[in-house]
Parts: sequence; C-alpha cells; structure tokens
Amino acid sequence: MNKLFSFLLATLLLPAVLWAGPPGKPDIVVMTQNQYLGADLTPIIQAGDPVEYNLAVLEAIAGVAANNTPERIEALAQSILDRAPHLVGLQEVYRFECIEAGTAWSDCGLFDAAMNDHLALTLAALGSEYYVAGSVNNLDLPGLPVYLNADLEPDVFISVLDRDVILARSDVDATPVPFPCDLFGQVESADGCNYDFVAETSLPDGSPLEILRGYVAVDAGIGGAYYRFVNTHLEVQYPAPTPDAPLVQAIQMTELIGALLFTPMPVGARLVMVGDINSDPLHPVFQPFLPASDLAVFPPYQQLTTGVDLFGLPLAPAFADAWLLRPGKPRGHTCCQAADLSNHASILYERIDGVFMLPAPLRVKANVLDSETGDKTPSGLWPSDHASVVARLFY
Repeated sequence: MNKLFSFLLATLLLPAVLWAGPPGKPDIVVMTQNQYLGADLTPIIQAGDPVEYNLAVLEAIAGVAANNTPERIEALAQSILDRAPHLVGLQEVYRFECIEAGTAWSDCGLFDAAMNDHLALTLAALGSEYYVAGSVNNLDLPGLPVYLNADLEPDVFISVLDRDVILARSDVDATPVPFPCDLFGQVESADGCNYDFVAETSLPDGSPLEILRGYVAVDAGIGGAYYRFVNTHLEVQYPAPTPDAPLVQAIQMTELIGALLFTPMPVGARLVMVGDINSDPLHPVFQPFLPASDLAVFPPYQQLTTGVDLFGLPLAPAFADAWLLRPGKPRGHTCCQAADLSNHASILYERIDGVFMLPAPLRVKANVLDSETGDKTPSGLWPSDHASVVARLFY
C-alpha cells in the first residue's frame, strides 16, 4: 500500500520535474522563522509542586518581559521585508494575555511588558505587504493561575496561546489546504491539524496537560506553477518536556508525511515544507524502549530525507534538503541562542530549522538570517533564539 501511494505521488509530481523557469530568477522564495516565545516553559511543565510551579511561572513572565518582544518582532519582520519571500512559515507565534482574578487590586498592570500578541505585532510591522494565509493553534492554556502572596488565592490568570502561521506576500493568492484531520486521528485546529500523538504531562494540581503541536498548509500559484507550502513545529528533543519526547517527534513526522500522501494536491504541484522540526541531520536512529530491543526509531530529519516512516519502512519519496543543495558547505546552524538572548557571540550549534522540497529544484540559494551580531536589536538582544532560513528555489 505504501509503495502504491509513493508511485501515485511521484506520478502527480512528474510534470513539475519537467518544468524549468527562467535561470536568472527564482521560481519561489520561502522563509521559515521561529519567533521564540521569550522564555523557557520547561520549568513550568516539570514543576514538582505548587510553590515550584508558581515561581517558574513568575520567572517565565519576567523572562518574556525582559526579552522585549515588540522590539524583537520588529527585527524579525524587517528580515522578511528585506528578502520579500512569497511565503513564510512562522513558529512560536505566541499570544500572552493577563486576566484579573477579581481581587481588590488590579494586578495585571504588573505584567504589561510581557503581555503581547506576536501575530498582531508582526502584521503591524509588515504593513500591507503580507497577510495571514493559514494558521494552526497548538498549546492553548486559557488561564495559568499566578499567586503574588500567601493567601492561596490566585491574583491573576495568564492566558497562553502558541500558533504556527503561514504568511503570504500581498501579490500571492494562497488558500488553506483542507486536511481531513480526523482521518489520521488528529484534531482540526483553525486552518490546520493538531497531531494525534503529543507529549503529555500534568500540572502540580494533577490536571493533565497535552503539549499540542500541529501543521498547516496552503496551496498557491506563483509564476505559473502551483505549490503546496507546509509549515510545522514538532516536539522538542532536548530539553525534553517528557522522557518520550524524541519518540513523540518521530511519530509526529510520520503523521505529517502520511497526511501529505493521503491529501490530494493539484496535478504537477511542487511540495515545499518548512518549519522547526527539532531534528538535526546528525541526530541518530535510536532505540526508545528496552536497550536490548532491535526496534529502531528514525528521527524526523532522517524520515524526511530518506523517505521512510519512524520505523525505517518505505513511506514516501525522499524530500530534498534545501541547505544541502546550496553552493558551498557552511554549517547552517539555526539553534539556539541563550534563553535570555543576551549572549554576545552567536552560540548556534545545530540545524533544526529548514526547507524541504519534493521534487528537488534544479538550484537553490539559501541563507541563515538573524544570526550575526549586527542583526541584534537596538537593546542588544538576538531577534530570536533561532536563526531564520530563507531559500530561493530554481526549478
């Protein structure tokens, strides 16, 4: 069955392989950009008791405020404007809101600097040059209680929403892809789907917490060719929110590849996937269960670029990695700067953000952005803990 669908997909894509655009101008320019929420949420997720949890929440809010989201988003938006990509995949597009608890005091004012909406700030900085073509809602915490004294009554509630968003340039007509999410055991979310298999933990009060991740895609016609543009953000491998996080992200990639295989696309369309897959080319195949087990799991990058599922079984045609097709052999590291973004020199050490294509273009020009000291904001912060990647694809 897998071989049959691989053959059908390859047949659908054959006309795109035979089509070649003008040699001097890219057929399409795409970008992936992780905007960074501004703090590490892992201490909140791993808090062992209510006191530790409350301190972790307060520290995270302070970190978000110190990392000056409006200034950083302005810099990230300028990177988009400078390269003018047709389509952009954004990850960690957070929205933080403070909700009063009804106490005698108005305490939300204490947290104003951290309460921002990344998407609203991004669109304001981009002006009329870009619009939201599709989005998926991931982690959604409607109200984290925050305690400011010992009376055991929450003083405010913090609402947290994480989204992945696709932006389209104003001259590009892009429409969301209607994935049949329920067919894959997934849940429809805004214009995309949340993965069925996600990391799960619990808050100190015992309530369960699912760390939702998802994907979203649009179909767009650009320069006489059709593209399906996919954006995703997979579970992290390290620091892991749960011990099975590497397995979770591997299953999520298999879910995504399967969804792309089984969802019809325009004849001859080219498939371009971007995102933070939290998987480096050097991450090895691993054994997630018993040490003596022969069962091996392939991480997301290996799945994408070799055409297999998480167990190494043939699943789909192999995607091309844009970075490997560019001239030269720079490292292309995209992650990660210090959590407070204040490190002087860049400390990026792995390549987990990328652009992947099916079929492979004839030529690629790709660059890592927001990774040089000259890219820092006026207050000396890195625009994100990730570098962005822009790719110009010549078919």
